[in-house]
Amino acid sequence: MNTKKIFALTVIFVVGFVLGFSIKSDSRTVAIVENKSQFPLINPTILSDLNKHFIINFKPLRVELEKVQKMYPQKTYVYFLYLNSGSWIGLNERDEFTAASTTKVPLAISLFKAVEEGKINFEDVYTLDASDLDKNFGDLYMVGPGESLTVRELAKIMLEHSDNTAKNALLNSLEQLGIKNPLQPVYESFGWTFDFGENPNFTKINLKTLSNMFLALYNVKYINAANSQQILDYLTNTPFNEKIRDGVPNSILVAHKIGVSKNDETFSDCGIVYAPNRNYILCAGFNGGNEEKANEFMKTISRMVYDYVINN
Repeated sequence: MNTKKIFALTVIFVVGFVLGFSIKSDSRTVAIVENKSQFPLINPTILSDLNKHFIINFKPLRVELEKVQKMYPQKTYVYFLYLNSGSWIGLNERDEFTAASTTKVPLAISLFKAVEEGKINFEDVYTLDASDLDKNFGDLYMVGPGESLTVRELAKIMLEHSDNTAKNALLNSLEQLGIKNPLQPVYESFGWTFDFGENPNFTKINLKTLSNMFLALYNVKYINAANSQQILDYLTNTPFNEKIRDGVPNSILVAHKIGVSKNDETFSDCGIVYAPNRNYILCAGFNGGNEEKANEFMKTISRMVYDYVINN
């Protein structure tokens, strides 16, 4: 077979393949376009057949959550946001409580933003100082001063293990670049407001603002998709399986961050539960009791929410 015939057959094969693919794609595309044309005021993601489940009635769930809340004399907080439809439930969701380690999420967001802006690099090396060491949460302090880690390694340790030493090291890294208050722009973008002249204090948080941080990562609204994905990936690999994680089947991914402040008996957990075709954000807080009781409360509401979402 000569070269011209081979070339001609190749062209026919390629064109045929492309046309065949186009025909398959076009039939679906035409259907979607027709649906959008026929129903211009309807959510296009529904018309595009993305296998989402648009539950909008969560009143029965709210009633059940309120019953659980009344079983505890302590102050409790709940915020649930169904990501497919935007429907939500809040119980004391705007009341402030001790933020504790939940601040590590906005710190990570600020750090990754600095990387995107070229102010710092993930492979930059930081050497631990004695002032960084904090044994209150995490084990990194045990390596002692003088240990060198990359910025990426510190971010991973901080988020996966909620490590205070890694947090302090990252704060110092950013401060050396002139970023002295990395949390403020992040909080402000997520709805946290300050009175004129007020010195920002991030020791307190509420579930609504905390949930907005996860929503921004999920919707890629503050840092790019790769960095949002990386932070959420770190948060799916934490060893903290009590609280919200404990109310969800092991096979379901949960990207979450806990907060523990034993001094004032305040505990919290917030994150995204990746239920099949039914992703949602669930945040919970507990004040005025021990951690065991807090874990029980959060596990109970988490299981209740998951069951409702899956079965509707």
